[in-house]
Amino acid sequence: MFQTTDSGQDKHIAWVLLLPLAFIVSGTLIRFLAFRYAQPDTEWTNYFGALCRWDCGWYIRMAETGYDPFPIPSRVNAGNWAFFPFYPMLVGLIGKIIPLPTIVLASLLSIGFTYVAVVVAWPLLGRSLRAYTLYAAFMLSGPVSFYFTTFFTEVMYVLLTTLVFRYLAKSDYLGAAGAAALLSGTRIVGVFSSLSIGVKALMDYRQVNGTWRGVVGGIFGQPKLVLAIFISPLGLFAYMAFLNHWIGDGLAFSHTQRAWGRQVANPAVYLWEGLVNWPTNGAILSNSQILAVAAVVGLFVTGILAWRRQWPAVIFCFLGIIIPLAAGLASMLRFMSAMAPITITLATLFGRNRIVFAISLAALLVSAWFVTLAWLGGNVALV
Repeated sequence: MFQTTDSGQDKHIAWVLLLPLAFIVSGTLIRFLAFRYAQPDTEWTNYFGALCRWDCGWYIRMAETGYDPFPIPSRVNAGNWAFFPFYPMLVGLIGKIIPLPTIVLASLLSIGFTYVAVVVAWPLLGRSLRAYTLYAAFMLSGPVSFYFTTFFTEVMYVLLTTLVFRYLAKSDYLGAAGAAALLSGTRIVGVFSSLSIGVKALMDYRQVNGTWRGVVGGIFGQPKLVLAIFISPLGLFAYMAFLNHWIGDGLAFSHTQRAWGRQVANPAVYLWEGLVNWPTNGAILSNSQILAVAAVVGLFVTGILAWRRQWPAVIFCFLGIIIPLAAGLASMLRFMSAMAPITITLATLFGRNRIVFAISLAALLVSAWFVTLAWLGGNVALV
């Protein structure tokens, strides 16, 4: 089950705390060896810099110099307003205290936050040691672990999403709202966690009262819940207020997407066009197909969550897939990798059987080598 309770003494606490540390070591070793293999002439001290690709460069500049003014001096039409502020701002603030190069500091912080995200996910994994092992391996040693161990906002997105659902498992609406507020300041789709809080409140009301009668008064008669609903999207609203003050456009994060050639259209059309875009270079799958398959897997697992009646996670995942998909397939693999309810559910499914578990764990560790090489080689499916 994705949702669970936090009751009872946990007899596996040492395993829960130590296992991710082992995967930090193995993941770092795999990625470092791949870096040395791909770039043998690069100084080993540039390891973190070599893994910093694509959007990572934008986040470094944001942490060091903040947001662009308008018009952007000596730059193309792509302002960094598309990138939400919470994690780069946090790294920038810590960088004022700890005098390390930004990419080194951000990478170390990302590894630390990923460790916390894995530990926090333990109850959501049904306290299954096999599922927990797979999830820790995926996050810290897996094929796309570079998303969570360099300077990308995916790590903070996963951590805050996990906290939202941990609090919701206890019907702690205010705790969930606090995490949701920061989540909505991390990525735009994080604001949909506020809907998850509302759905969970409706489910709790139905369970306690056995009927939907009086639900409106019952919901709005809970001051903590009303406050939670107000708090949860504040990260997004605060960012919009800042943009309105800074450049006179509170929706600049959306408007600047045109600089990357993104155009809103039917997500089903984007998905179908990606699936039928067969490669012409002899590859098994084209980049578009890889991105489309990632979205299909996300939607399939969302269907599993719906079958389990885990509606707060369903609404969060469905909108978190469909909204970005409406602007194209770009970054879909990265987005799905950071969708905690989906990856946690997959870990629980593959962890049920010992043989499947062993094969899955081996596949995660072996594929990490090849995908890291693809990342260092600039494969656009990984952007």
